[in-house]
Order: sequence, then structure tokens, then C-alpha cells
Amino acid sequence: EDGSTVIPRRLWSALVLESGFDKETTWAEAKKKMIGKLSRTIAEFAVDVTGKGVFKEEFVTAGGIKLKEITMKTMESKKCPGLFFCGEVIDVDGVTGGYNFMNCWSTGHTAGTNAVSRLKELTTSIE
Repeated sequence: EDGSTVIPRRLWSALVLESGFDKETTWAEAKKKMIGKLSRTIAEFAVDVTGKGVFKEEFVTAGGIKLKEITMKTMESKKCPGLFFCGEVIDVDGVTGGYNFMNCWSTGHTAGTNAVSRLKELTTSIE
């Protein structure tokens, strides 16, 4: 697999079947109406969350903006002043036990508050 898939293969198969395709239908044979139904199925797909996995399944993945490139007090980029980062774009890795939301909310609040302050400074200096 080349990593270009947006929807996991098993979920894709379930969505296609739910939309009325049979396993033998090729894209060349698909009618516009079937493709429209698939689009609606994907857009309107609801997931009922009934719980969480066992501990050690909740984790964040590595990758993103390196922490050393961010002023953590403001979440502002050290390389590009005026650009603020938060949540999943930050290179944080490890088992979080579900605390990833807290990281996203905290860094989002910090980045947003400081971005607004920076914007106010810029607009005041222009006037």
C-alpha cells in the first residue's frame, strides 16, 4: 500500500456495499445514481461511539512541527513569526491514555489566544 488511501480499505468496502454496489461491479459499470448514493453514504455516515479501547490503544502519531521550532508559551512558530500551531500538527508521539484531546484543546486555546493578540498588535500599529 502506498499510503495514499484516505479511507481504510475495510471501511471503504463496507460503504460501497451499503450504497448498493455488488462485489462484482467495476467503476466503469457504475451508474451516476449509484455513485451519487455512494457520495451521500460517505457524507452522511454516522458512527456511534460506545466506548473506548483498552488502555495503550489511545496514542498520537509522530510527525508534524518539531517542538523545538515552537515557542511553547504562545504556540508561535520560531521560524515564521505570526504563524501558530496546535493539536495534531505538532510532533507529539506516545501513548496518551485519551489525553490527546486535552493536548489539542490546550494548545488550541493557547495558539488562538496568542494569534488574536498578535493580530490586535498588528492592526493597532497600522492605524
